[in-house]
Amino acid sequence: MPDRALTVGLVLGVTVMAFGALAVVTVAPRIPAELGGFDRYGWLFSANLLATLVGTVWGGVQADRHGPSRAFLAGLGAVIAGSALAAVAPTIDVVVAGRVLQGLGSGSVVTCIYVAVSVAYPDAARARVLALLSSAWVLPALIGPAAAGAVAELASWRWVFAALVPLAAVVAVLTVPSFLALSARPARRQVEAAPARGTRADRRVLVSLALAFGIGAGLWSVAAAAPAALRWLVAALALSIAIPSLARLTPIGTLRLAPGLASAVAARGLLFAGFISVEVYLALMLTEALGLSSTVTGLVIATGALVWTAGSWTQARLEHMRDAAQPAGWGRTLGLRRDLRVRIGVAVLGLGVATQIVALAFAPTQVVGLEGAAGPGLALLVASIGWALAGLGIGFAHASSSVLAFERAELEGVEAGAVSSALQLSDGVAAASATGVAGALLALLTPQAGLAVGLAAAYGVGAAAVGLSLLAAWRIGAPPTRSSRAAP
Repeated sequence: MPDRALTVGLVLGVTVMAFGALAVVTVAPRIPAELGGFDRYGWLFSANLLATLVGTVWGGVQADRHGPSRAFLAGLGAVIAGSALAAVAPTIDVVVAGRVLQGLGSGSVVTCIYVAVSVAYPDAARARVLALLSSAWVLPALIGPAAAGAVAELASWRWVFAALVPLAAVVAVLTVPSFLALSARPARRQVEAAPARGTRADRRVLVSLALAFGIGAGLWSVAAAAPAALRWLVAALALSIAIPSLARLTPIGTLRLAPGLASAVAARGLLFAGFISVEVYLALMLTEALGLSSTVTGLVIATGALVWTAGSWTQARLEHMRDAAQPAGWGRTLGLRRDLRVRIGVAVLGLGVATQIVALAFAPTQVVGLEGAAGPGLALLVASIGWALAGLGIGFAHASSSVLAFERAELEGVEAGAVSSALQLSDGVAAASATGVAGALLALLTPQAGLAVGLAAAYGVGAAAVGLSLLAAWRIGAPPTRSSRAAP
């Protein structure tokens, strides 16, 4: 087992990223309320996620070439710069720019953390380490959203961004020795790489930029105030750029859900997209549709994060039972296959997502437009129960799909940095696309049909992503094929 300092460093990095993610989701509805630009609400998250995928690819390339220390520290620097910019932003567009910097940094940081898990820990320990990293969300979930909501109500949402600056700086100081020590091993391995290999790696970063541009252009074309002919032209151009770029950056067969690693990567990205695209608009529903405070909203958001951790630890316990049991023993049966755990988790997540649409039916009459609506109290209860189910499902499936992907990667000869990058890329692409489409539908439908209809459409996008994830999960367990090896 690696030294304790490395584990502490990984946990600290996840803690800061978790605090930032949960806090920003909680206070996001207050940003357009103060600065205007409700139609760009979705871009607060889509732009961040698109930037995350670029940082993810760059971080994976740098980790394979030099070890994870450089990319990890550079990522933390970008998080600090982006948080500071958002804190002083005069317009919502500047906040979006700050979110881009945050995304670039967090993508690199998280990728380096996954590389560290793969390089420094044996297969038998990875599930427990990933569960430990999930537990790093506990403290941010307990205090982050509620504290962010209280700060936004008592002072301003700007202070939430400002608080991330010293937190990320402290992590950078405390983790330098551990990551420098870890970098020695992958760096030595890369000395023997051929020059052409580095050229291909650099090309992956350029392709990730093209991918981010293609997806961003596609999202713009959905709801832009422009002539229809121009929007269709941009959409066609966006697809012609995004699809080939994504195919080059993920395991071959990911887009068609090929068996093995490809389906594991696709399933994780899609289930993450379903969760995130609902979480973003859940905060908007609670504050704008139900009229609840940012503090209450933070508590509901925290519920999903805490139960996510519980689900992750549950799958880790089942993983232990699976490893400790005889091949035909009860422990192995109760432990469940990894691919089966992913399917169960996705199904529970889907139930939680569907429950949010039900919660809208209990919103106040003036929001829903239905006589006899029960009011915000019952809607809050239903939404909270549904979000707990969603957290349990993704906690069960996300960690299981991660471990399964690393297992498949070893069987198929994929490098740690490449598979870590692919996993984070899948999360970012799927979540950015789902969040952006949901935001476009919200902006289009709300002025015409009301906020409840716009929110229901946004939740429908999340439900569709979960459905596709379940389809991918059914194909993970098949034996790996040559078509699911890593793309060059």
